[in-house]
Amino acid sequence: MGIDAAGERALSPRVLEQAADWLMLLHEDGSAVQRAQWQRWHDADPDHARAWQRAERLLALSGQVPPALAHGALQRPASPGRRAVLRSIAALLIAPLGGWLAWRLYDGAAWDASVRTAVGERRRHMLDDGSVLQLDTDTAVDIAFDGHQRLLRLRHGQVLVETAADPRQPARPFVLASPAGRMRALGTRFNVHHAEATTALAVLEGAVQVSLAAGGQQRVIDAGAQVRFSADAFERTQAITPAIDAWRNGMLVVDAQPLRRVLEQLGRYQSGWLGCDDAIAAQPVSGAFPVDDPARSVAMLAAVHHLQVQRGPAGLWTRLRLPASR
Repeated sequence: MGIDAAGERALSPRVLEQAADWLMLLHEDGSAVQRAQWQRWHDADPDHARAWQRAERLLALSGQVPPALAHGALQRPASPGRRAVLRSIAALLIAPLGGWLAWRLYDGAAWDASVRTAVGERRRHMLDDGSVLQLDTDTAVDIAFDGHQRLLRLRHGQVLVETAADPRQPARPFVLASPAGRMRALGTRFNVHHAEATTALAVLEGAVQVSLAAGGQQRVIDAGAQVRFSADAFERTQAITPAIDAWRNGMLVVDAQPLRRVLEQLGRYQSGWLGCDDAIAAQPVSGAFPVDDPARSVAMLAAVHHLQVQRGPAGLWTRLRLPASR
């Protein structure tokens, strides 16, 4: 028997099909007799209980019903919409839990951001298991710990995660998801930034297993390496950029990065647009810049590279450009 995406011994297709059948049977006929028969099936084999736990987890992620299925949740009146949800869950039981359908179900869950920061704000948040989450500017994270897993979702922004050993036994997997994929921590410290459709992962300690949201592709990123990925493709794995987590201490450290990219990063810490003329966009920049004072950083860039600073009314925009005499 193989190992599934959660690191457990894989369940047989037969057992998963039985769980899917019971899911629909209890929905259609929630009589006491039917529930008693289900209980005998559930208790007859530890794999039956594990398969039912998978059904509970998927239903909880769907946001349609609470996870305590064995306590009456399936005895609600039937409805076409609810029946369709349960049929989808039944189909997902047969598929790998980390597959595309399961991902889409998870991604569609109507969660509110549990922890967030405003533009220019950074904060440290201790998780229930002792892990530490550091949030950069304009960042939103969902937190959903339960009896089966420690799950976080990065909606946007940047976080540094320092995982702790799970106080529960058996230990629950620690997973950070973004719109581009799922990152399972393998005893680690790692930095994740998500913007638009791309996630950037840098592993500082340990290792992280990445599964793309579109399914199929997985990769383990070891300490000292970083990678960018979208929902359906990895970019080339590279060595970590020096001081990639310097933002925790209020600094942006860059080495020969294009000016436009540096300004984009500084712009995350202020309201209003920050950019430059195309003529100097590719100019390489190196140095350390304070993110808590973007105006000072822009002044430093202008002085070192002999550029002119233009500002719009009420701070709506700031642009670096070549002086008119050049």
